[in-house]
Amino acid sequence: MLRLWSKVIAFLAKIFGVGTIPPEVANSDTLITSYWDIYAAKAPWIPYSFVTADGIHRKRNRLTLNPAKIVCAELAGLVLSEPPAVDAGDLVAQVIQDEKFFGNLRRYTEYQAALGGQAIKARVEDGNIKLDFVTALNVIPIASDNRAVTEASFIDRRTNGKDSFVRVETYRRIPGGYRVTSQAFDEKTQLEVPMDTLWPGILPSVDIAIDEAPFVYIANPEANNIDPESPLGISIFANATDTLQGLDIAYDSMKTEIIMGKQRVALPGIVMRKYLDQDSGTYKLGFDPSDEAYIRLESDDADNLKPTDLSGQLRMEQWRQAIQIYLEMLAMQTGFDAGYFSFDGKSMKTATEVISENSHTYKTVSAYRDVLNDGLMHLFRVINKLGKLYGIDGADSGVPMITWDDGIIEDRNTRTKYHEDLYAAGLEDRITAIKAIHGLDDAKAQAMAEAIKADKAVVTDPFGIGG
Repeated sequence: MLRLWSKVIAFLAKIFGVGTIPPEVANSDTLITSYWDIYAAKAPWIPYSFVTADGIHRKRNRLTLNPAKIVCAELAGLVLSEPPAVDAGDLVAQVIQDEKFFGNLRRYTEYQAALGGQAIKARVEDGNIKLDFVTALNVIPIASDNRAVTEASFIDRRTNGKDSFVRVETYRRIPGGYRVTSQAFDEKTQLEVPMDTLWPGILPSVDIAIDEAPFVYIANPEANNIDPESPLGISIFANATDTLQGLDIAYDSMKTEIIMGKQRVALPGIVMRKYLDQDSGTYKLGFDPSDEAYIRLESDDADNLKPTDLSGQLRMEQWRQAIQIYLEMLAMQTGFDAGYFSFDGKSMKTATEVISENSHTYKTVSAYRDVLNDGLMHLFRVINKLGKLYGIDGADSGVPMITWDDGIIEDRNTRTKYHEDLYAAGLEDRITAIKAIHGLDDAKAQAMAEAIKADKAVVTDPFGIGG
């Protein structure tokens, strides 16, 4: 699937009407698939070959901490630690609920961090608005302006038995709206096939009379220093691949040293005995550890009979420090504070303390929220416009409102303790504290306060969080 781009070059040539693929498409193929390989713990430095003492070439895969996955997952968790409040009308609220929107958004925001971007398409199916989340692996931008990608193709791959098929769905501007065309191809022969092979009910061409693209491409906020002309974003770890490689090599070396550091004892040749190897039928030298007391030795030199311990000293602390240095570098290169990632000798850990407003982590999270906010504003406008166009109830013509939690990012226990202390000191009223702790609006916070009062909550548990 990851190498799908090279197989659709012929398809794209037909779509674009040219014999060659635009440079940004060819470049994105290499970049995005390499990002995915690293994120999926299949980086090019994982497999390697070496020559053993007997002169034999051998291959193995390095062990990995998979730090790229950890960085992307941590960022997505911070960005969407609490979903924003959305006020965009009843239709948008229904779509958010039906499509499990914020759960999917958190997952695809992790993919976005890894791959440089994500796309969300809005469409009408059986009188309802449906959303399709698409990774950057399957998005090919065709046209863009200073604000966003305005035309694009999306790749959808499906299998039928042993046969694989690809659908290329293209969104193009036309006077008065957008035209959505779909073509299906046999992945092996690269020949066009009827759409109903695996996509029954999808029309080859549909015109949509709305003035905004019925999709949104959300790029990472980092400047693309690899291809500044491309509308595609770059991975959060695009400029940290050397550090990721160093981390995996250090971690694998540490684990290898544990294996190689097991006890080794050199025995004098005189205590070795010949035995018949049943598998090969030949005689070999060996030592029988079952001889508990007496064995016959022919030597008058006592020193020649002493075993020698060849076990080396493990350098665990040195390896741990080396890995920690790499983690400090990784944090700096990916927009986190120094010390945010740590290694305890077993696994990679992340910080749980309060993140201040002036920290690098806070600024990185805010930047990702900003690009998500712009993308969601576009998406919610499109949902309402499609609702009006197709006569779906609940469509709203107002401007969508998205409210993120502007408080400092912190863990829930720290936030709870903070507001408990303010309430106990008389510096904050109960309703305000409940709103902050539980993320409620005024009405729901008031209802909770009354419920707590009815239950005769004690002073030591004024917010109903004990128990």
